[in-house]
Amino acid sequence: MKWLRCLLALALTLCLTACGAPEKKDDPSASGVFVPALDKDTACTIQVVGHYDNFEALVSEFNLFNQYYPNVTLKYVKLDDYNKSIVTALTGSEAPDIFFAYPSMVIAKETYQGLFDAAEDLSDKALGIDLGCIRPGLLYKDEQGHVPFVPIFSETYGMLVNEDLFKKENVQIPRTYSQLTQACEQLQKAGYASPMMGYNRGTFLLYPMLHPYFCAQIRDNRAALDALNAMKPEAGEYMRSTLEKAVDFMNRGFIDLEACNTLEKDYDPVILRFFEGDVPMMLAKAGTVSGTEKRESRSEAFTAHPFKYSFWPVPSTEEGSYFLDVISLYFGVNRNSKNLAMANEFMRFLVTTAELNRMAQAKRMVTPCNDMSLDGVYAAFGELDPSRVIYQTELGLQDAPDVYVRDACWRVSNGLVTVDEAVAGFGKTE
Repeated sequence: MKWLRCLLALALTLCLTACGAPEKKDDPSASGVFVPALDKDTACTIQVVGHYDNFEALVSEFNLFNQYYPNVTLKYVKLDDYNKSIVTALTGSEAPDIFFAYPSMVIAKETYQGLFDAAEDLSDKALGIDLGCIRPGLLYKDEQGHVPFVPIFSETYGMLVNEDLFKKENVQIPRTYSQLTQACEQLQKAGYASPMMGYNRGTFLLYPMLHPYFCAQIRDNRAALDALNAMKPEAGEYMRSTLEKAVDFMNRGFIDLEACNTLEKDYDPVILRFFEGDVPMMLAKAGTVSGTEKRESRSEAFTAHPFKYSFWPVPSTEEGSYFLDVISLYFGVNRNSKNLAMANEFMRFLVTTAELNRMAQAKRMVTPCNDMSLDGVYAAFGELDPSRVIYQTELGLQDAPDVYVRDACWRVSNGLVTVDEAVAGFGKTE
């Protein structure tokens, strides 16, 4: 009888397969495979404009898209004086089909209203664009709930970590503030005079540690944000714990300021100095990390003695680090495009976990997708608990207080002012 039961079960399975829903391979949303929605023989030109000198990662996506639409010509064009010219370009006789947009344009919406007027609503379900693959806190929605721009790259702040060096010295990569100070102590005893370095011109230095920490202190405090944005003098007190953390860390002597002052820019000099192989932790932003892979071959030290490295959030509390998630670049579709259907089709192709991650990996920027595992250099950020993620677009901190806090942290870190002086100076005109 056992063989009969098996035979009946098999028959039932075959029946359900035959009478049930279509197989997943016929369902694009189920399989995750892009299925063209337009005539594959369509011939047109799609132009993307931005401010980059070149965009190799996007060109690679063009080539992949051409596998589905071989007669579509896609080209990227750099637009001179982009911020001032893009609004005019969108209504010109040779208007681009897809364009760059930035958080600063969203903040200054009145100045860039033409950008919003020209933008297609990418959340329109009829377009079939999978916005669900993007971290929700990165999606900007206007007053009507429309999504005029889709994030392509994200930015953040942290520290480049020489993993081989940590392994050699038997030191654990720190995940809490006390672990950070302990790791610095161990590395200093092992002969590393400056366990941590960073660019010390402008107002950077401890910014990758302090700014995410500061943002975490105020993100759920509406009164603090209102007072800070209004530049009320008493709002300086909201900086105090951040400034005190700067003093605490700098007083431990883990950073050689003179060595940091030799870094003339926060890009090539920072990367090449880190590649010397004797800097355990280098404070940086993701925009700097994006240039690491291409510069490996330019470093004689790294070429001779390559090592494994990755980018980590700087731990600032005993509960761990914060991931300050900042939009680096948006794409928008010009609703006045002569090839609007194909421009939207390209965005439907691009806005998927696979393609956005592929672009981010090629550019070595932070992906805007929920799945951050593709590029191991940023894996540590993807492992953080969602409660430790701060979306700058949701925070609401305006430019004036942001600039003051950044400057105050740098001045306190360099011993130019005391915590009390920096707090007292907030909101006061000289």
